[in-house]
Amino acid sequence: MSDKKLAVRFAEDVNRPVEMDQELALKLFNEGAVLVLKDVPPATEFGIDTHSWNVGEKFLGVKMIPPGLHFVYYSAVNTKFRDTAPRSGFFHWFKKGELLAYRWDASTETLVDDVSQQDKDNLKSDLQNIDHRLGAYPYQSYNKWLMLTSRIKKEKLEKLEPEEKFISSVTEMVNSPEGTADEDNLPDLTPRPGTNINYTQISKSRCPPNPSATEITKHHLDRSYQLEQFIEQLGNSQEVLAEVQFSFLCFLVGQNYASFEHWKHLVDLLCGCADSLLKHPSLFQDFITDLYFQMVEIPQDFFVDIVSQNNFLVRALTNLFENIKETKEVSADLKQKAQRFENCCSKKFGWCFADDADEENLPVVVQL
Repeated sequence: MSDKKLAVRFAEDVNRPVEMDQELALKLFNEGAVLVLKDVPPATEFGIDTHSWNVGEKFLGVKMIPPGLHFVYYSAVNTKFRDTAPRSGFFHWFKKGELLAYRWDASTETLVDDVSQQDKDNLKSDLQNIDHRLGAYPYQSYNKWLMLTSRIKKEKLEKLEPEEKFISSVTEMVNSPEGTADEDNLPDLTPRPGTNINYTQISKSRCPPNPSATEITKHHLDRSYQLEQFIEQLGNSQEVLAEVQFSFLCFLVGQNYASFEHWKHLVDLLCGCADSLLKHPSLFQDFITDLYFQMVEIPQDFFVDIVSQNNFLVRALTNLFENIKETKEVSADLKQKAQRFENCCSKKFGWCFADDADEENLPVVVQL
């Protein structure tokens, strides 16, 4: 089954583990990529994609990695005090048969990319002898990973990832170049150069220039103008979905809070559109598909603790479902997919999407 067909499947059985037969195992053994991590101390938390482990003494890396995009991450662990350091990680587009090698730097408790080409060549020629120290890629959940990354192309990855490549759950802050201070005389701090994820900024302008009072009301109820500006910045609507997926992964597996905020703003933007439903029907069908797979991956307690703060997602989805139901000429396919998604969310999370807003607090439409 192709990646595209997998991506549009909208049924619960997509979460069924994928069995690896001998033929596939042999193919991945011969053609899969290898990640070698030298000198990683025991008990270190290590993960690739949506799986993580605490490594043992003989751990040297991962083998049989399917070619394509993957996320590698780690956290140092203090076994004496049972403390886990903040998570760091990086995306890498693995090539068929590639060997990627990093070394653990004990002084900084980070992975460093300073393994010489000669050492890499030696490791590759010695794979048979080190095979028993390489864990197999968790292929049983590979289809899930494909669903979560289906829109991200290599060019998009290179544009979004930080200059230093690594994504951290804790942002290192430094004094701003201007050396200014805020009103409390505290230093103005900014993320250390090279560590920022290069997300596309959403325009704060919800209305076209010189709007009438009626237009102001319309565009504050319908964020389609804002979305069209964002699409114009990116070049096409599929780039929007790629950024939604990338920011989601950075906060889900990278534990990067700024990425959670960006994902939340993008979801809120897409859910707040009415006119754009008619202009970009495929965008919203794909958005619902992607959001479904993202929600399947988030642990239930994570929703309670973070995603459901102030009922953000419930409010956003209520807006989306209402817009689809009330906007005339919305395609039957989009209406059907939205209804299935609404039913799924209600069943899985017990959410109610009834529009119960207090009528006294609703916006007033200005007519001139």
